[in-house]
Amino acid sequence: MIRFVYSVPPSSGWLNSKFSRLYRFLRRKAPYLPAPWRHGLSPLGGRVIPAPYSITQNLYAFLAARHPTQLYDLDERVPFDFSAEDIVIGHPWHHPGTIIQQALRNPSKCRLKALIFPVHHAMPDINAYAAPLVELADVVFAIMGPYWYDTLDMSTFASWKSKIVRLDMAVDAKDYPTVKHKFNPPGQRGYLYIGRNQPEKGCDVLSRTMAGLLEFKRGWVGFGKEIPNIQHLSGPAELKKDFMAELAQHYDFFVNTSISDANPTTILEAMAWGFPVACTPQSGYYNTPNLVTLSTTDIEHNIRALKALQYAPESELERISQANTALVLSYYTWSRFCETVWNSVSQYL
Repeated sequence: MIRFVYSVPPSSGWLNSKFSRLYRFLRRKAPYLPAPWRHGLSPLGGRVIPAPYSITQNLYAFLAARHPTQLYDLDERVPFDFSAEDIVIGHPWHHPGTIIQQALRNPSKCRLKALIFPVHHAMPDINAYAAPLVELADVVFAIMGPYWYDTLDMSTFASWKSKIVRLDMAVDAKDYPTVKHKFNPPGQRGYLYIGRNQPEKGCDVLSRTMAGLLEFKRGWVGFGKEIPNIQHLSGPAELKKDFMAELAQHYDFFVNTSISDANPTTILEAMAWGFPVACTPQSGYYNTPNLVTLSTTDIEHNIRALKALQYAPESELERISQANTALVLSYYTWSRFCETVWNSVSQYL
């Protein structure tokens, strides 16, 4: 049996959502309450769901199609037993009573004890909590772009490298159809950021960069305190085709200035939608053709790079747009993500 522990997607539909809220309320009072989705995912209703739920949805289905698999939510705290024939793989959630913490701290052996979680190290405090569990794990499936893997030897977590199987994130491109079909005239093109305003996202870098581009449209969709020099268009939104098509009429480039971010799916979504992307290597993506490289420290470089896009020929922007979409379709796929995990896991069966 594979015991898979990750974020279970919330239910869809009014009745299912009401039941899910009731269950989660009761579990706060009784943390050992069994999960109703023990033998499969909660009803998804065919909707598009974001990461980390998309990881659960795709990887659980992939594993279950190949070997008996049970699903656990990452913060469940039910008593957990496993056999010597089991494989346990999951997110190293913080509470010591969670399934994955019980499994890794249990001295009993099984075929494989593996972790799967985002790894980045410019702000080591974010991942430091997982260090004791990494020591106990046989394998770490690290969701991290090549930048974080290539620089891991110079980080606090250098000792993890021998256990790491690197995973690049994935999206289902059909859920993020191309909406950017034409670009505004030079001098009238806009810059768009989608994401949270939290320290690892580098929104102070974004703000200082946008301060040098005040003559152009600058928009942000997401939550957190206001980001100076960029208009807050909306809070967290369901990024449906119509919503993104409206944004694509006014905004032409997707900008991400993360300083310690494993592999944000918003960059892949933007590529699928057809936006040229400018991002820092610390977003996890670097040495990638057609991505414009920004800096976490050199604001003048960022302004120059984004102004170059502002006045680039439309034919060049169309070429970048098409190349980005093709890369998402050919490489950043769930089949590649899941097969990478399966190729390691299957060696222990």
